[in-house]
Amino acid sequence: MIRCLTLLLALALCTCVHAQTLTGTITDAQTGEPLPFASIYVETTKSGTASNAEGQYQLRLSGGANRVIFQFLGYQAVVKTVYPSTGRLDVALQPEALDLQQVEILSSGEDLSYSVIRRAIAKADYHRNQIERYDAEVYIKGTGKVNKIPGLLRMMADKEDREEIDAFVGRPFTTESTSKITYERPNTFKQDVVSVYKIGEETFDAAPYVFASFYEPMIADEIVSPLSPKSFGYYRFEHEGVFVDQDELINKIRVIPRSRGEDVFEGYVYIVQDDWSLHSLDLTTYKLGFQIDVAQNFAEVQEHIWMPITTKMDAAGQIIGVGFEYHYLSTVSNYNLELNEELGGYVEVIDEKTQPDLANKTKRENQVAGYEQTLAEGGELTRKELRRLMREYEKQERKESDAPEVVSNYTLTNDSAKAVIDTAYWAANRPVPLTAEEKRGYAIADSIQRLEREEQGMVRVQINDGDANLPDSTAIDTSRVRRKRSPWRRQFLPDAFFNPVEGYTLGGRLGIANKNRFGLGLRSRYGIAWDRLSWEVDTWIGRSGKGSEKRFRFSGGRYLRQFNDQPAIDPWISTFANLFNGNNFIRLYERAYGRFDYRRNYGPAWRTEFSLAYEDRRAVRNNAENQWFSKDEEPYAPNLPISAERGIVGTVAPAATVDFRLAWRPGLEYRIENGRKEVIELSAPTVSLGFRSGIPEIGNSTADFTLLEAAYEHRFAMGRKGFVDLLVRGGTFLNNSSVDFPDFKHFATSEITLTSLDPIGSYRLLPYYLNSTQQEYVEFYGHYQFRKFLLSRIWKLHLMGLKEDLFVNYLYTPASENYTELGYSIDNIFRILRLEFVTSFRDFEYEDFGVRLSVSTTLSRL
Repeated sequence: MIRCLTLLLALALCTCVHAQTLTGTITDAQTGEPLPFASIYVETTKSGTASNAEGQYQLRLSGGANRVIFQFLGYQAVVKTVYPSTGRLDVALQPEALDLQQVEILSSGEDLSYSVIRRAIAKADYHRNQIERYDAEVYIKGTGKVNKIPGLLRMMADKEDREEIDAFVGRPFTTESTSKITYERPNTFKQDVVSVYKIGEETFDAAPYVFASFYEPMIADEIVSPLSPKSFGYYRFEHEGVFVDQDELINKIRVIPRSRGEDVFEGYVYIVQDDWSLHSLDLTTYKLGFQIDVAQNFAEVQEHIWMPITTKMDAAGQIIGVGFEYHYLSTVSNYNLELNEELGGYVEVIDEKTQPDLANKTKRENQVAGYEQTLAEGGELTRKELRRLMREYEKQERKESDAPEVVSNYTLTNDSAKAVIDTAYWAANRPVPLTAEEKRGYAIADSIQRLEREEQGMVRVQINDGDANLPDSTAIDTSRVRRKRSPWRRQFLPDAFFNPVEGYTLGGRLGIANKNRFGLGLRSRYGIAWDRLSWEVDTWIGRSGKGSEKRFRFSGGRYLRQFNDQPAIDPWISTFANLFNGNNFIRLYERAYGRFDYRRNYGPAWRTEFSLAYEDRRAVRNNAENQWFSKDEEPYAPNLPISAERGIVGTVAPAATVDFRLAWRPGLEYRIENGRKEVIELSAPTVSLGFRSGIPEIGNSTADFTLLEAAYEHRFAMGRKGFVDLLVRGGTFLNNSSVDFPDFKHFATSEITLTSLDPIGSYRLLPYYLNSTQQEYVEFYGHYQFRKFLLSRIWKLHLMGLKEDLFVNYLYTPASENYTELGYSIDNIFRILRLEFVTSFRDFEYEDFGVRLSVSTTLSRL
């Protein structure tokens, strides 16, 4: 009897749920073709959803009458009143009939779109601050796959890897999630993931586009919004007509980049007349070789308040020959808004350029009544007045804020225990129905994942223990049952090079570390020609507060060191130059040393470094003449640096030194993600001050000098044209009574065609050690990266990420003769290489020309 009642109740509940779900297909009224990803909005519940790729939709209804709006870009919206008993409703949308009579050129000769966009820009800050707080529910669905793997990569792989590559190509990932989101003005966003369905590995971060607000000046930190105050420098606009949607007049505006590229959009924005709000948008941009399409639909959730309901994003492209594609869809439901009481009135925007008489009248009235009162209670404001008032409003709020330097605060709560892999759950709760193809794909992906879990060790484990209320056995995925990880990490790296002092070397680096608490390292290398074993050890305690930098470090040993410890030459590049070309640029000395280092970051804006060292130095000579392609094996250049101030350096002396540095980033801004601050790198320069001194009569130290150095470094955008990198550094030896050559001020440079040095802070043709100094010096490095210049104007090359730079480097020392370098570089070739063409001058007279090949600046800054 109880079973029968339970069955009847379950059937009744299923019938009730089914009756409250509205389903149907959205089609083109003229062709009958389904309209994919059309927006559906229920005014009653402030909920949105979308149709799938086949135009099918499903929608949960509340009791009673529900006013439902069906929208698709380029089509007339349809409004229907439906009830829980309606069950099914197919909707046919008519193509939008644009009123082309509204497409006019004003008497000034200006397209009407500019007046619309000016007012929309003026009101963007207002719209951003209009909502004090809201919460809603979000459904996000993402799919994607790798379409292509380069044949060369496949050929280089072994048999097992090739099989894995073949299985990986074309295999989709799928992720679906439901979340509760909360926004609090001005920049706090919280996302609590309720449930997740995931198959495969997702590698594309869609959040900057899916959650983007186009009222912000920048999208994903790099792309200029069409509603940015700077947009007229980046875009042209064309008015293509108006149409009526739910009694609102909508302006269709075409967005045309003045210069196509990765930092701009192209496509259409639709602006609500008088509200000057976004109604919808359909835009395309490019990033790292990907074409990214973003479409967004808004709905009027309250009077004059338009909020995004659906967002669709598609991305496709290649990176180094590997082809990807991604598709994301998000829908927002159950908006609950709290408005900003200080902006409670309805503000009408007057355009001074097209309405000069009304603008003058409005200014006079507002001067009498008070601008702030108009902003708070509503009324007319010119666009310039509104923008000025909103800037002052936001400035005042930043002053009153506890953390004005925080640009955004995002918190994601994603408890893995909430992950729901049950397909029945998602079939019942998924707001966007699956297409027939997706159902087949899900079934295949489910099967593959099930097989993989079985292969990884799915076992049946008896857990009954005689409890009648428990099943006989439970499946446990042993791939997730891992042994407890040891807190100790071990690492070994080979350390084998060639240099003329040691000859071929054999050695390695061994390290052991206990997470962030303690570490110990040993480096040992045997030089075959030198017939000597070199070694050094170091131990560290704690972290500095920045990444993997150690707070306290003690090191010592007997090892070779370059005179320029930056270092001047990468050991691998030096090995290549020695063995392949017979060139020897590296200069070494031996040191038996002990050293203490202390680093501390006081937040991201302040940093201190301190070191104390003692070195017992010894000059060394060449012992090897090995060359791979030289028949005569001519001897290498001797291991003797040559300096304009010191001449040939043949001896070195013991030295005790102390070093202190302080760095500050004034005005630094941050993002906060899950409680952790992330620095916005371009928001502030770095100003540093350094002090280095030689201390005599400690041990056998003869060092007696004092060096003071200051530096300024900054990378910033130069309008819409490109990026500027500046580094200015200068110093002087306040005391140079006894300065051994290793303690001279040396400058990073590369006489070798292949270089690993960062172009910001290094010279390209300056001879090694020639201009090292124990007196005053000034360094200047200025690099300008064009958005588009010569080759980067070719669209296909631009899409491949090609960049072009012009740069100037300058060095002053008493002996440098105003050394200057002028150069042009092609950067980000295949996204990994940089090719430079450099000319040098002394006292502004030509000296040399050279070509350098290095790693792309994009990679070197990672």
